[in-house]
Amino acid sequence: MSLWQEFKDFAIKGNVLELAVAVVIGAAFGKIVTALVQSVIMPLIALIFGNTDFASQWAYKGIKYGVFIQSIIDFLIVAVSIFLFVKVFNKLTKAKPKEETIEENTVLLTEIRDLLRSKNI
Repeated sequence: MSLWQEFKDFAIKGNVLELAVAVVIGAAFGKIVTALVQSVIMPLIALIFGNTDFASQWAYKGIKYGVFIQSIIDFLIVAVSIFLFVKVFNKLTKAKPKEETIEENTVLLTEIRDLLRSKNI
């Protein structure tokens, strides 16, 4: 199989399209989370610590460990937000089996059982 054919098979399978959609939605969701962090969460943290800019305020002899702390806080907020979004999305899109499917499966299983019995398996 040629490299071109392999690429076409990969691109057509839908994985690339799903990934592209995920990246676009992720970028849009990132803007929402950034707005939430900057407009809601960091002002609340400012009430507790008296400051919201850890990056420039927390440093020791030129080592700006506040940047690292700020990155950890941002990551945790994004991670929790995405986790909750995915959890809600999965709950809303969870497919429930249709009655027809259950009945069809029951009929098929009954037929298989009868065939196996007739062959003494």
